[in-house]
Amino acid sequence: MAKHPLKQNKSSKPRKGKLKSALTRYYSDANKKYGLLSREGAEAKRKIPIKDDYKNNTHTINATIHTYTNKPFIPFAPTDHLLLVGEGDFSFTQSIVRAHYVNPSCTWATSLDSEDDVYKKYPHARDIIDSLRNSGVHVVFNIDATQLIRSFKLSSNVRKHANRNITMLGTNHIDLIMFNFPHTGKGIKDVARNILFHQKLIHSFFKSCHEFFNLLDASKLATQKLLDEKTGVALREPDLGKVRAIQSERSKKRIALALFEGEPYDSWQVKRLARESINYKVERSGRFAWEAFDGYHHRRTNSMKNTTKIAHERNARLYVFEKDADAHIGHISGQERVESDDE
Repeated sequence: MAKHPLKQNKSSKPRKGKLKSALTRYYSDANKKYGLLSREGAEAKRKIPIKDDYKNNTHTINATIHTYTNKPFIPFAPTDHLLLVGEGDFSFTQSIVRAHYVNPSCTWATSLDSEDDVYKKYPHARDIIDSLRNSGVHVVFNIDATQLIRSFKLSSNVRKHANRNITMLGTNHIDLIMFNFPHTGKGIKDVARNILFHQKLIHSFFKSCHEFFNLLDASKLATQKLLDEKTGVALREPDLGKVRAIQSERSKKRIALALFEGEPYDSWQVKRLARESINYKVERSGRFAWEAFDGYHHRRTNSMKNTTKIAHERNARLYVFEKDADAHIGHISGQERVESDDE
């Protein structure tokens, strides 16, 4: 980590009593700006020797500084309806439920595999899944992240099957869809082909999320319209407040993606794919805080084995995408822009 030296103005002669507090404030601000973290996750105190050239004499001041501690970047809130796709042994879901990051009854944890295949790959997953189900989490198998509507057996005919769609899913809306460390599992050695296959995976995932969000919104509106017709509300003037609330809810649909940093992952260009495929931008991103998800074990797609390098020793990043009202699908000009960032 780069050092940030304090440049002092030798022409000024500050009072000694004020110097210590000024330096303390400086290092506190520096900690906040550069994100100096305590490994233990608590505010650690440390003494920093600071040289003062006041009156051509060198003095050492031991200033007790509280190291600034960043909160881990958690992309969801307990009030969110969260859909997790591509779960391996479901240890990530278990970690966020135990940490009370989510409301279990508002959480859908899914796997591409069948339930039997999950138990064959990850024998310990049975206990995890039983625990999740007992807590109220909706655990669903055979869910393809690139074909969400078909996997959940939803109908695009919302006028006829709107109620059925909502019943099948168990909710009329999802706020956030999250995919941790997507991978095809094909083991392609050719770098260019490997990147291309993963770009296709991410592109298909984004498109699937967009279609899924739209179908849920349409189903919700259709059921509300049917209810209004039955109660006679449709004969009266439209409720502008309700219309605005629905529009606002649509704009808040988010997609979260966790990726390792470095190559080949940087070459996947996930921000570009999000813009070109569904007109989404990065609303926020930050370090994937392994320590915040106690008990989460990143596994290979086909077995209990760890990846080539132990996952929690690798730098990873978490991106949250949202609808970009200012951009146009298929048009990217200049350098990609990130609205905000944790690090």
